[in-house]
Amino acid sequence: MNQVMNVDLYGASLADVDGTKYVSFYVGQHVVDEKEESAKGIVMMKLSGDPSVYESLRLTKYPAPVEMHIRLKKAAGGRMGQHCVAIKPLGTQAQSSTKTNTAPAN
Repeated sequence: MNQVMNVDLYGASLADVDGTKYVSFYVGQHVVDEKEESAKGIVMMKLSGDPSVYESLRLTKYPAPVEMHIRLKKAAGGRMGQHCVAIKPLGTQAQSSTKTNTAPAN
């Protein structure tokens, strides 16, 4: 099952452990209800992703508003995990992880 989320991307990291690449994307959202969320400012969250998405990021600055395509996966303890399979920039950001059609319009 796939989902699409509009989020602010604050950064990404790539780790290579014994030849296996692990990617993390860091997204943030403003706190809406300080009492309910027990937080102030921006809450940061991390999710995994495909190395090809990390390698193709071409954003001009961070944080950047993006459309993040997520595949739902089974995680530890039978919980639902999220895994990023594509990122598209929103607004005036540079091209990101998806291919665009550059052919001239007729």
